[in-house]
Amino acid sequence: MGYKASPKQSQAHAAILRDKFKRAVLLFGRQSGKSYFATQHAWISAVAKQGNYLVVFDTYKHAHQVIWRQYVPLIPKELIYKKNEQDLIIEFHYIQGPIKMPWGEVIEMNHDESLPRSSIQLLGSDQADTHRGLKVEGIIFDEYGDQKGENFATVYEPMFTTTGGWAIFLGTPRGYNHFYDLVMDAKDNPDWFYLEATWRDSPYVKAEAIDLARRDAERKGTLPAFLQEYELEFKSVQGAVYPIFDRKIHVIKPSEVPDDLTIYGGIDFGYHTTAFILIGIDKDQNYYIFDEIYARQEVLNDIIPRIRQKIGDKRLVLMVGDSANRDALEVMGKEFPMVPASKGAGSIIDGIDLVRNLLKPRTQLVGLPKPSMFVTSNCRNFIIEMESYKYPEEKENRNPSDLPMKENDHGLDAYRYVVLHLKHGVEKDSKMPAPKITFNDYGLM
Repeated sequence: MGYKASPKQSQAHAAILRDKFKRAVLLFGRQSGKSYFATQHAWISAVAKQGNYLVVFDTYKHAHQVIWRQYVPLIPKELIYKKNEQDLIIEFHYIQGPIKMPWGEVIEMNHDESLPRSSIQLLGSDQADTHRGLKVEGIIFDEYGDQKGENFATVYEPMFTTTGGWAIFLGTPRGYNHFYDLVMDAKDNPDWFYLEATWRDSPYVKAEAIDLARRDAERKGTLPAFLQEYELEFKSVQGAVYPIFDRKIHVIKPSEVPDDLTIYGGIDFGYHTTAFILIGIDKDQNYYIFDEIYARQEVLNDIIPRIRQKIGDKRLVLMVGDSANRDALEVMGKEFPMVPASKGAGSIIDGIDLVRNLLKPRTQLVGLPKPSMFVTSNCRNFIIEMESYKYPEEKENRNPSDLPMKENDHGLDAYRYVVLHLKHGVEKDSKMPAPKITFNDYGLM
């Protein structure tokens, strides 16, 4: 086929196509042949087994303007039947005869001409909602750390219900986000294939060039970014809102949460995701985030029983909810002691500052300084948000009025509502009475 795969690339190809792993996580660094592998694996898969295949990038714009032009020339011309640049689809000729796989095995191909041709489609995860309903044999997520982790379960995994297809999560470290957690899980899961590759695994990269890049990074103060890109070391995300957050300090076991706590709830109503968290505060004003619900594409009628279950026999003093959705607040108020969150001018910045103060170690009467905020290890979504919540631009001297990017913030917003309420109380708004609605006809999507 004319494709010379490296030993690591061949190993990854074989894991999916020969050994039939349904899930694979490939942690590939810069100059390791990551993008080249993604390109080659897609068309090799389309040739090896007749069907539809997807390669998902961070944005449609990136896939269309950059990847498409790089992608198509890497596929053998004699295999391509038709190209559709508008929809970013490549269709293949029906393949008959022997094909040599990258790991050396020769497989006899016999495509069924009564069925649709094999195809590859390039997609952008920013348009994930438009991809629902597709049926595919395999999906490659390129730079998965730059995509929304929640999309896989809600949009892409249902595509395998009739095909039993496979998924490859390919990427480079992007801080302690959903991709980091996926890497950690894959390492310990025998049903998943896991592989790492750095620039050292590429026969085309010279060590002298990498050494020069490292020295340049040290000079510019960007060594953490270099270590992520080239050495696969996970570091705090650049431009993090909460860079002080440290799993070793702030994340505890559920069994370490004290019993005698005052319990509060926070809820953020989202179009795609509604986040609910439970917070316990002890007599020393330490905050414990000890449970969570991240409800994706669920109606409020279904979320409420889950919240009741989480609360159990605990006495919930108060729940603070997103005041922008008065309808949802009214529905929730029928079930729980509910107040709207304060969302006036500067409330986001004020809330962030309060959370930062809780994260800072404070002097104890006995022992080493400790923070006033802890998160239990079962609150995985909340932890990911703490580590991936960031500002849109990396700056040395940031304007105090700068706001973070509006992503990776569902649980953080819910928490901020509670923290702000406990400091300032609720702001009454007599100008916006909640409309009268019935429980049964209300839902959040």
